[in-house]
Amino acid sequence: MSECEKLPPDMSRRASPPLAVAVFGVSTPFCYWGFHLVREIVQAIGGSTVCLHVLALQDLREGLGRRGNRSVVITSDLPSSDLAGVILSYGLPVIFFADDPDTVFDWAVESRGLTCADGARFCSRLGSALAPTVSAVRKLFVARSRDLSPAGIVADVVEFLWPGRSQRLAAQTYEILVESGKIGAGPPPRSGDTTGAREGEQTELRTVVAAYCELLLGRPPGEIDWPLPLFTRPDGRPWRDPIDLAGPARALLYGPYMHLPVGDWTARVEFEIFGALSGVEATTDVRIGEVVTEKALVLPANGVFAYDLGFDIRDPHQPVEIRLFLRKAAIEGVFLLRSVKVRLRRGPA
Repeated sequence: MSECEKLPPDMSRRASPPLAVAVFGVSTPFCYWGFHLVREIVQAIGGSTVCLHVLALQDLREGLGRRGNRSVVITSDLPSSDLAGVILSYGLPVIFFADDPDTVFDWAVESRGLTCADGARFCSRLGSALAPTVSAVRKLFVARSRDLSPAGIVADVVEFLWPGRSQRLAAQTYEILVESGKIGAGPPPRSGDTTGAREGEQTELRTVVAAYCELLLGRPPGEIDWPLPLFTRPDGRPWRDPIDLAGPARALLYGPYMHLPVGDWTARVEFEIFGALSGVEATTDVRIGEVVTEKALVLPANGVFAYDLGFDIRDPHQPVEIRLFLRKAAIEGVFLLRSVKVRLRRGPA
C-alpha cells in the first residue's frame, strides 16, 4: 500500500470532488500497467490520492483509515472473497483489465517458475477470485487488443469516471502524463518471450485456462472440463491406460486441485468399466480443505457411466479435490476415467 505524490497543480485546480475507484486485473504486465495508469489519471485530475494495492479486507480497512478527504484508488489482482464482496457492496465504479488467455497462462508459468499443470491451477485461482468483481453495476472493461493505445485507454477511463466532461480533459491528462514521464506514448507492455512455457504443454491446459478467462469477461461457461492430466492415479501411468481393478482397497484417482468461484457446483465424473463381474464397492467424495460431500457406489460390471457430486464453494482460494476409492479388494475388472466436468448450479447470493 502506498500514497501517491501530489501531481501538477494545473490539473488539480480542475479537480472534481474526491472519488473512489476499484481496479482489478489478472496478474500480467499489461494489467499491472493498467493499475499504474488509473492511479496516475485519478491523481492528475483529482489531486492527492491514496493508492491501495490490497489482497485482504484488513489491508483495505487500514488503508482507508488514512484516506482523509482524498481520492482513493484500490487495486487488486487476487482479492479474498470478503474483500471482493465488500468492494462490490460499496457500489464503487470498477475498472477491469483483461488479458488474452495464452498470455495469462504463459506469464503464470514463466514469472512464477511453475509447471504447466501448476500454472493452470494458479490461473483457475486467479479467475475464481476475480470472477465476482465483474458483477459490479458500474464497470469498465479494458481488454488487450491490437489497436489498443494509451491515449484511447486514458480517454475511456476519464469518460467512465467523469462522464460528460469534455474530450479536452482526456487529451490534457494524457499529454501531462506523457510529458511528466508517468506513462509512455507507446503501446501497453506485453509479457515478453514466453516460448519456454509453450514447449510440450498440453493443449487442454490452455483450453481450461481460456474457460476461466471467460469468467472474467462476465461470460460463465456452461461447464468447465478439467483436464485429466491434472488428476493423479497412484500407479503413475497415463490416463489413456485403463486401471486394473484387481488388488486391495485403495485410491483410484484424486485431484485436480483446481479452483472455482463462490457458488453451488456439480461435478460430473464419467468413466468406463469392463469385466467387473463380481461387483466393486467404491466411495467418492469432494474435499475442499475437508470432505464436504461423500457418496458410496457399487460400480457396474460393464459400460460407460457417470455420477454427480454437488458441493458449495465458499472460498475460491481453496483448491478442490475429487477422489475415488475402492472400499474393498477387487478380483477383476478394468476402469478408465473419461472426463470430469463441473458446472455452476447457482451463483452466490
